[in-house]
Amino acid sequence: MRFRTVLAVTAATATLGTVSACGGKSTSATAPHPSATPSTVAVSPVAYLLQVENATAKVHSARIDQTITMGTLRQMRNVGDQDWANGLQGNVTLSVKSSTPTPVPPMQMKIRSDALYAKVPAQKLARFGGKHWIKEPLALIAAQGAAGKAGTDQLKQANPALAVRMLISSGDLRKVGREAVRGTATTHYTGTLDVAKMIAGRQGLTPDDVKFLKKRLAASGAADDHIDLWVNSENLPVQMQEQMQTDTAEVTSTTYFSDYGVAVDLSVPDASDTFTLHSVTGGNQTGTT
Repeated sequence: MRFRTVLAVTAATATLGTVSACGGKSTSATAPHPSATPSTVAVSPVAYLLQVENATAKVHSARIDQTITMGTLRQMRNVGDQDWANGLQGNVTLSVKSSTPTPVPPMQMKIRSDALYAKVPAQKLARFGGKHWIKEPLALIAAQGAAGKAGTDQLKQANPALAVRMLISSGDLRKVGREAVRGTATTHYTGTLDVAKMIAGRQGLTPDDVKFLKKRLAASGAADDHIDLWVNSENLPVQMQEQMQTDTAEVTSTTYFSDYGVAVDLSVPDASDTFTLHSVTGGNQTGTT
């Protein structure tokens, strides 16, 4: 397994649903609702989503269950807890399904402000002197190319509140209606953010948001970002979905949120129990194990 590649991909995708996305009809979280036709939004839903943004930023932690599908070749799932008070941090188990014949076992990940940690499979412990954790500083991941740089940038910027701001600024925000998501009553909103029309405004995106999103969309080859958001009675997202058409595949990210305000353990493994790929590969940029 190429751990550094997996780490970079995880950094780019374990971001609470804030994947640059492309237009296309969104798939509902529940059975079809023929009567739930999108309606033209007045001022009040925008004002409501501003309350959602504020509530999400204040709570700043939750348990997540996120699935990212990339065409027909690969699917990744991140399950765990995350905190976005100071950039994205947390603990997830990453599972990968792909078209390759060799299965990839689930991997425990610790996302921290300066590094990512991946737990060494039990059968490989002896190879690495019994040390349990690979530590990859974000600076080293960012130096591995466009995917690594985009992933580490996203870890600093991404959180559910950003997706809410994107939806507010989309220009075609619509209220779909009431829907149940995993047994919770929610209100469904949808919209598409066009990169060519993306500007910072009083309501919605900040100048830093615009700079970040334009860079990410341009890197992926996407022209716009389709967002669906399901919000509960406490003004908090229950489900978030984004879709993108990249230069190589259609990508869909779907994230479910629960247990807002959960205490996230942000401790790091003891230094004596960690190693970097650089230390065992002698500078090999891919780092295989």
